[in-house]
Amino acid sequence: MKRFLLRSLLFLSPFLVVIGVELFVLPVDFFTFRVWEALLIKEFDWILPGHFYPRMEIEKVETGGDLTHGTSYSIPKKVKWMTDRYGFRKRDSGGISPQVVIVGDSNVLGTRLTQGEMVSEVLEEKLKVPVYPYAPVGSINTFLKDPRFIKDPPRVVIVSIIEREILNMPFPKLSQSRERFFSFYEWRDKVKQTTWVQSVGVLLDRLFKMNLLHSLRARIGKEGARNFISFPSKFGQMFFLQGEAANQEVSDDQFRRVIETIESYDRVLKKKGIRFIFLPIPNKENIYHDCLPGSRRPNFLRRVIEELKRRGMDVVDTQGVFEDEYRIHSALLYFMDDSHWNERAVRLAAALAAPLIEEKRE
Repeated sequence: MKRFLLRSLLFLSPFLVVIGVELFVLPVDFFTFRVWEALLIKEFDWILPGHFYPRMEIEKVETGGDLTHGTSYSIPKKVKWMTDRYGFRKRDSGGISPQVVIVGDSNVLGTRLTQGEMVSEVLEEKLKVPVYPYAPVGSINTFLKDPRFIKDPPRVVIVSIIEREILNMPFPKLSQSRERFFSFYEWRDKVKQTTWVQSVGVLLDRLFKMNLLHSLRARIGKEGARNFISFPSKFGQMFFLQGEAANQEVSDDQFRRVIETIESYDRVLKKKGIRFIFLPIPNKENIYHDCLPGSRRPNFLRRVIEELKRRGMDVVDTQGVFEDEYRIHSALLYFMDDSHWNERAVRLAAALAAPLIEEKRE
């Protein structure tokens, strides 16, 4: 038996050494193409808070966007990431409570952007108040049940979502169990923010992810390869996530449901004393529809913005400004090799949102 165990240990020793080097010697992003992949929590979210490994700071040259990875069209970009104790992409600021929270998707997270180019960072620079990027989260409901925002709500909540996901926005749902057992959830979250708990959670999650193995598979077998949609443009070969399908018409019933859903966000947040602002992000296919053969100029997002304004709601008109920026200045507002907006689009959106936020300051 002892001889068998010894042989087994000798056989496994090279693998154990490799795993040990990956976990304790090499940087956390060594075997990943993007920082997102390196820091994303895969399995141990019951130990770790948020979506990403907490208290991290990484600089990396990402090798390409989400639409061209592994092709000659990939454009490298150097980015910097910082995450806080809550597992969100923000410099850790201890007990400082944000006055503005942006609830959103991967665009708010700043995919392909360096830290200072994120919409939250640009807005914070303009407003001179703490702005928090609560992203990526599935819906407003994640925000509504977060103990730290129940206990200390922000003054303004901006809900930002890409156009293609607006039809899937869920109605807000308040969690009664969270309110009844608030002390328990608050205690649980404090435990998750403990430094040693987070260190153990990160170690276990990295072991489970096996980034070395996935990296080898991707390099050898082209794992994750996908069909790319691309067309020539004045900027060069431009890649799209959905192509012409993104600009299909929306029915009147779907449109009414969207407006009712967004109105419900406004009602729920107002009851909590929070001001609501809607910041939609046009699809890349929307602004550059002229690059798509057979695609017409879509009007769904324009109708949504106009109807919300008519009902007296606060909405950022990114559709009109983005269209004008492209039409008048031939501006590139999205990454060529990626589906997300770029730093120019972020600054346009922030420039529109900032005065809207300041408009009703007490």
